[in-house]
Amino acid sequence: MIRELSAERGVRPWAWLMALAVHLVFVVVLVFGVAWRQKITPPMQAELWDNLPAPATVTRPVPPTPLPPPPPPAPVKAPEPPPPAPVPQTPAPVKTPPAADINLKKKAEEKKEAERKQAQKRERELAEEIRQQRAAALREQEQDEARREAEEARRQQAAQVAKAAQKAKAALIDRYKLAIINKIKANTEVPEGVPDGLTLEVDLTVLPTGEILTPVRVVKSSGNAAYDQAVLRGIMRSQPLPLPSEPELRRDFRTTHLQLKHEK
Repeated sequence: MIRELSAERGVRPWAWLMALAVHLVFVVVLVFGVAWRQKITPPMQAELWDNLPAPATVTRPVPPTPLPPPPPPAPVKAPEPPPPAPVPQTPAPVKTPPAADINLKKKAEEKKEAERKQAQKRERELAEEIRQQRAAALREQEQDEARREAEEARRQQAAQVAKAAQKAKAALIDRYKLAIINKIKANTEVPEGVPDGLTLEVDLTVLPTGEILTPVRVVKSSGNAAYDQAVLRGIMRSQPLPLPSEPELRRDFRTTHLQLKHEK
């Protein structure tokens, strides 16, 4: 066809080929240049409506609201690699301690054992000492109790002995007083007409020899002067009075109180 056109217009064929090649090179350069400088625009989204609303009467066109850019695609999670196979562990070789460490350890254990035995021995000695102290305190307490009981028994016994001695002494004094009263009555000449039942009380001061110091003190009169005088004369005639032989008992008669009652 090019040949026919060339033949009709009188143009050579190689000139057309040259022009066609130049245009192709220009188109290729233009396309690559535009594609190199062209910016990547986000994809457009369109909405489809079943029924279009009636166009509103506006004075000016409202530009469409730009749609937000689409969210970036979620990253694809790469599959986790399978866990590595467990590597068999070879047991560590047992390290044998040197002989010096064994000796030191043995000495330390022996020292610790000796200290433990020494502590136990001290505890036993302390417990034994406490036991002995308690036993000694208990024995001392029992001895004190026994001494108190013995002292109380001796005191009671001494009191009983003293009481018995006092009682015996009182009985002996009463007996000697009765002897003195009987002697005085024997030496008293009561006048006729003196009624029975008269009593004269006197205090006598008697020497160890039985002698009486005058005057005789009348403590209580019988109410009958004749009887009182007769008794006083009988007292003086009764010297020496009968007294016990013991000097200690004679001292008890230093002051003698007598009740002389008239009885026929």
